[in-house]
Amino acid sequence: MKTIKTIFILLLVVITTKTFAQQSFFETLDAHGPGAKYQIYGDLYKNDKGEPAAQENTSYTGQVEINTFQGLPSGVSVQSVNKEGKVGVATNYNAIQISAIKYVGFPNTSILHHTGYNRGYVAFDNYVFFLHGISDDKTDFREIRSFMILDGTASAAETKKKKKGKFWKQLKEAAINKRPSGEGSSAEYATLMAKDPEKLVRDYLKKMKVKQDAYTMTPQDRKNLDILYNGAKADDDRVKNYNEAFKRKPEYHRVLQNNLNAQVGKDRKNFIRVEGTDAKVDNCKYYIKNTGTATFKYVNASQKMGTISPGKTQEFSCYYLAFYAEGENKGKLISNGGQSSRGNTISVK
Repeated sequence: MKTIKTIFILLLVVITTKTFAQQSFFETLDAHGPGAKYQIYGDLYKNDKGEPAAQENTSYTGQVEINTFQGLPSGVSVQSVNKEGKVGVATNYNAIQISAIKYVGFPNTSILHHTGYNRGYVAFDNYVFFLHGISDDKTDFREIRSFMILDGTASAAETKKKKKGKFWKQLKEAAINKRPSGEGSSAEYATLMAKDPEKLVRDYLKKMKVKQDAYTMTPQDRKNLDILYNGAKADDDRVKNYNEAFKRKPEYHRVLQNNLNAQVGKDRKNFIRVEGTDAKVDNCKYYIKNTGTATFKYVNASQKMGTISPGKTQEFSCYYLAFYAEGENKGKLISNGGQSSRGNTISVK
């Protein structure tokens, strides 16, 4: 009985150690090293053989730069770099600059999650995955939209003694079979495809969830998280203050007017201007109905633009008068506003 109990305890220790040995997002990237190079692949799909597959981007190498804030990892910049060392595409997932990005399970972060788009990065072992459609409990997802594999990791694996079984059979077949044009062909790619990438990611997220649920945040953890989220809020406030200050400058209104001119350039004859009047109105409304086949655009004195689609009617306060701003009817009144316009419906076409 004592022997059985000892075996059970040892087994529990092994299982617990294996479960809690999962590395977090930033721990994984730290282990890859600051100069790590990655093979880049597109979205995961099933090929004609029913196997998981992805198109490889051979023109670029992937790099990941870890952003920091007051000494704490705060996000990443995922970059595609060509052979000349020039950055082609850089995806910014810095949670200080984008407050919608959250650290799932901090400090044991499993996903760098953009809550606005419900997308996020996951990193473990030799891989970095970009997921779409992340589940509410953060253990599942809709699709792997892209992924990267740490380059040069297959050689170390090949030195180990090969095991018999389904996994090694799939790995061998993936390596020797001719791949469809554009699909990955590296040993690292074949290794990942033989493991079933979607299952691999889901298993990782579930194990990390167990680790996160069992973890109790320390006072230092809470302090660090406050530093990061307060930093994000301060950056939001900085951007907001800058934008508000810019809106008070004349060049802001010039930019607005230029944008407005560009938007209505092709159909200026269907452009309506709305201006305030001195009329005293009390919940007075009138309506402009588009009886034509082209969409009308309208803009008020605050440069707020709207549209009136064919067959649709737009409500206006009697405080405003409306007139054609461009075209052959330029300057012609549509409505002079005021109490006399109350309840009227004016057709334009």
